Parts: sequence; structure tokens; C-alpha cells
Amino acid sequence: MTYRADIDGLRAIAVLAVIFYHFKLLVGFGGGYIGVDVFFVISGYLIGGIIIDETANGSFSYVQFYTRRIKRLFAAFLVVGLATAALGWWLLLPADFRAAGKSLVACTVFLSNVIFYRDAGYFDAGSVTKPLLHTWSLGVEEQFYLFFPVLMRLSVRTGRMGIPVMLAAVGLLSLADSQHLLSTDPAASFFLLPSRGWELLLGAAVAQPRIRDLQIPAGWVRVLTYSSLGGLFIPMVFYTDATPFPGLAAVPCCLSTAWLLWSGRRVTGTRVQEILSARIPVAIGRISYSLYLWHWPIYVYMAYYAAGEIGWIGRGIALVLTFILAALSLRFVERPIRYARCSPTVVFASAILGSIVLCGVGYVIWRSDGAPDRLSEQTKIIAYAAGDFFQVRDQCWPENNSVLPDISYCWIGAPNATEKFLIWGDSHARAMRDGIDQVAREHGLGGLIIWAAGCMPAFDIRKQESATGPRSDNACAAQDIAVKTMLAHRNSIKKVLLLGRWAYYTEGRGTGIDQQNLIRITSMADSPSSSTTAADQATIVARALLDTVRWLRERGYEVYLLEQMPEIEAYSSRKLFQTVRGGQASVQDAIAQFGTTTRAEVERRQARANEALRLAAANGGATILSTHELFCRSDSCSAWSSFGPAYFDNNHVTSSTSRRIRQIFLPAMIQFSGPAGTDAPKK
Repeated sequence: MTYRADIDGLRAIAVLAVIFYHFKLLVGFGGGYIGVDVFFVISGYLIGGIIIDETANGSFSYVQFYTRRIKRLFAAFLVVGLATAALGWWLLLPADFRAAGKSLVACTVFLSNVIFYRDAGYFDAGSVTKPLLHTWSLGVEEQFYLFFPVLMRLSVRTGRMGIPVMLAAVGLLSLADSQHLLSTDPAASFFLLPSRGWELLLGAAVAQPRIRDLQIPAGWVRVLTYSSLGGLFIPMVFYTDATPFPGLAAVPCCLSTAWLLWSGRRVTGTRVQEILSARIPVAIGRISYSLYLWHWPIYVYMAYYAAGEIGWIGRGIALVLTFILAALSLRFVERPIRYARCSPTVVFASAILGSIVLCGVGYVIWRSDGAPDRLSEQTKIIAYAAGDFFQVRDQCWPENNSVLPDISYCWIGAPNATEKFLIWGDSHARAMRDGIDQVAREHGLGGLIIWAAGCMPAFDIRKQESATGPRSDNACAAQDIAVKTMLAHRNSIKKVLLLGRWAYYTEGRGTGIDQQNLIRITSMADSPSSSTTAADQATIVARALLDTVRWLRERGYEVYLLEQMPEIEAYSSRKLFQTVRGGQASVQDAIAQFGTTTRAEVERRQARANEALRLAAANGGATILSTHELFCRSDSCSAWSSFGPAYFDNNHVTSSTSRRIRQIFLPAMIQFSGPAGTDAPKK
């Protein structure tokens, strides 16, 4: 293909859309993420078109193709990857640095999209802790170009219509998969090749001869060209993070890009082409790859250093720095390597050596758990809290096990003890697991723990949660049914402890740093589409909890309810680390700023939740185990204790804290007499 300046103009639109969206530089520009989709279509058109033509005339060579890809892409990525690792050593929390090391390895072997998909979920760290998150799109592209040449070779063998038929069939299947996954696994729809491939295939389809040689009246071309601008810019303005995407929502911007690519080749001299081919858009388009590579690490590290939003001045600085580094990258890295006269052997050998270096650096970072020894003793204590959360599911069994079918559960306590109790909860049960396990072992007790993030431990309810998606919603309902079935016949269990983030369910959303997380609880007896107010939801939660307690009591179980830990709205151990590490404040000042809240605010947030617990205790026969006195004085509650950070985020305690307060769980395990001792945090 001959060079076309208007394609560089399209690249400029795509990369600026992404940067303005990530940097929050324009108000009302919530759909700038479609710039990635524009890139996919352009890539399919340019690279896919070359593969189609060379395959059709028999000149395609895997060696030459991948030699071009390596020279075009790898050198700039190598520099960005090493720079990201170096800055991470200086700034990142060990847990985040460890994750960055893993993602560096994944990026190098074209699997970053898979890693980020697998990490997505309730406890996924925020995007501004992942300096290589944006490389998921490069992973999709490179995976596509591993398979696309094979697909084209197979298509050619089927006859004259093989390529267009294959492009249409596979593309429609991919689009259907993308739309379907939005309702079952949105993260897969966003990150994975099968649901994104249709965008690249669309670009390739426009480049294949039967399409690019179509004859369309010039008047229609002009009308459709101007209309296609709406298909690009309207989604950029009106889409938001809440828009189900990609799926059918990605069709307008992808079709518009495909049309502009087609019409730019067939019709010249239009006003749209003149704008796209102007000097500034073309200049930006030529450095678009480096702009894309550099912009996100720059923003992540600036936000990490600032421990939050970087403000308008910071965003402006980030933008300028992105352009400077991109221009330097183009001048001294991209162009010299791309146009160097090197044999394929030298190119592949250099790429292998560079990959070994990147993978080696990433592996060392990951294997060292994020190199915590680089930190001072004080920041190391804070950093430890940010990773002090139960992760290893030892003594756990997956669903469809032979003992408790359809339930994923863990054994806790003494290995040879007879099971006497059940701990059933949400992620708070996960946070408490180590403490419960330790106190059970100390008393020779054994039991089961069943938990799932965002799943309220109660029967006959369903949830819709923004942080997890439909697959988790359905899994919660299935788990509730399985637990009920198990408890209807499990005679060895005598006591059941229900624990959860009760205020999350009664209020329908998180608070403070996680207030964007929404959850809707409805009764199985109600229609899923029925509307509910906050008061209605609190009533549904209270009724479900009471009914669950009564059902358990009727079958002879002793039932305990754990009062929810106080929520410290603005706190997270990660934010505390960032603030101290970046020199924004001392530990004491940081705790005063966002690690402490008034007791009145805690009681206000949990008022309806505590009322639900009291109702279940009074009318259902349950016992409430209180927690607030462990973290609160008469007027305030704190995430900091005499031994350091007590909380992981704004509502989960650390595993170390769960062990220090472990005695509060003992009444739910054995017949207990006398005051429950505890080496709880002292204020």
C-alpha cells in the first residue's frame, strides 16, 4: 500500500481520544476509549490488507512479515518496559511492583490482555496502579497476527470467494461473542481476542480487493464520509464507563473508521481528507505508537506519586511530557530501528535477546515479591499491610468436589478435628480467615468456611453488582442454594456464623474510595426487573437475613452474626503507602487526613445494617458478635492501631489484624464461658 496522510490523521484522532480520556482533559469526553477500537480497524486495514494481498498472490512470508513487525514495534516497547521497571523500583508498593513484573513478562510474550482479564474482579487493584495496563491492546493485535496469516492461507485454498466468506463468517461470530459476553463476562468481552477480533477483521475486509474496488457514486461517498464523523465523535462524547462495551456499542466507531479508510483511497480532495491530512494531525499520527506507549505509565506514576488525582496542572504536565518522550522515542528509537538494514537473523536474535532481558527483569521483580527490601523500615510496615490479605486457598476444594457438590469451600482449624461450625460470608469472611483458623487450631476445633466476594450470606436472594458482573451474580445465587441444601442434611455442624459487609447490601453501594461499586439485592420472589429504592433494599436485606436465621434455628443450628467492621471511608493501605512514599505527608498526618473517621459517621452509614442485625437477633434467635469497640473510641474510629495499619482497604482488615482479634470468633465455635479475651488493637 502507498502512504496515505489521512490515515495518520485518523491515528491522531485515535490516540488523542485515548489520551484525553485517560488524562481527563476534556469535560464530557467519557467515551474516548473508543480510540483503541479505531486503532484496531486501522491495523486490520493496513497489516491485514498486506497479508491478504501477499497470501492471494503467493508472496507471503512469515519471516519477512514478523521481521517487519519486530522492527516496527519492539524497540520502543523495550525502552518503555525498562523505564517502567526502573520507575517502579523507586515508587511502587511491593504488591504493585510484583504485579508490574508479572505484566512485564506477559507483555513481552503477547499475553498481557489475558493477565489483566484474569486479574479483573472484586479485588482487582485500580487501573492507576498498573503502568502497563494499556498494553492489553498490543496483546490482542499480536495474537491476531499469529492466527490471521494461517486463516488467510486456509481461505485461499477454499476457492475464489474463500477470503471474503471467511472474513464475514469469523467477523460476525466474533461480534456475536462480544455482545453475548457483555451479559455473562464483560471483562472477557473487553480484553480477549475472540471478542475483539471482529474489529481487526473489519479493517482487513475493507482492504481486500472485492471491497476496496467497489464503485459507489461520488455523492453518496461524500454524504457517508461526513456522516462517519458522527459515528466517531458522538460515542466519544456520549459514551461513559457505564456503557456496555464493546459489543454492538463498538459498531458505529468501527464502521465509521472502516468507511474513512475505504473512501480515503477511492475519493481524494474532500474536506475531510484535507483536515485529516493537515500537518498537525499527520505529525501526531506519526508518533501515535510512542504516544500510546508512554502516556499511560506517565499518568500512572504521576498519580501514584500524588496518591490520587493530579489536578489540571499535573495533567497538562503529563501531556507535555508524553509528547516529548514520544518525539524522542520516534527520533532515536523507532525510526533508526525500523529503517535499519538488518537481516532477519539479526532482527530475530535481537528481539529474542531483548525479550529475555524484559522477561528476566519481570521475573526477578515477581519472584522477589516486589523487592520489599528496597524500602525503609517504616514504609515496609505500611507496604506489608497493603499485601496482608488472605490469598492462598490451602485446604480448599473447588466446586463439584465429591464431599460437598456445587460448593467451593475451605477447611479451617485442626486438621483431624470433627467439623462443628460453618463460617459463611462474603469477602469479609476471606479477610477473617487466618484469625478464625488460628483460634480454631488453638482449641482443637475444625470447621468449614464458605465465601464469595460481594455475595451476601442469606437464602432466596439475588444480586446485581457492578464490580463483578453477571457471572458472579449467578454464581452467588447458585452458592446460596447449595449451602441451603448442604445445611438441610449436614448434622455434624452445630454452629453457623454469618458475616459480611452488611452496609454495602442495605445501602446498595460502597462508600468513600469504593463508592462507585453498586449492588442491588432483590428477593427471589420478586421480578429481577422490579425497581427498588434504598429503603426498599434495606428492607429486603433485613427480611432475607431474618428468614435465613429462622430457617437455621428451626433446624437446630446456633446462629451468630458478626457486626460489620467500621468503614474508614477514604482509607486504603495502598493510599497510605503512596502518600508516605511520595513524601506527601508523614504517617501520623496521613492517618489524620484519611485514616480516621468519626464514630457518628460509622454509625450513620451502618444504621440500617445494624437494625437488620438486631431484628434477626431479636426475632430469629441469633447472637450478635460486636466489633466496633475494637477499632473505635467514643468519638472516632481509626484504621491505625498500636501495631501499625489494621486495615487493608476501607472496609477489610488485614490478615494480621484478624489474628489479633481472633478471640471474638470463639463463641461461634464452642460453648464459651467467661469474658472473651483479645489482643485487639489498642487506641
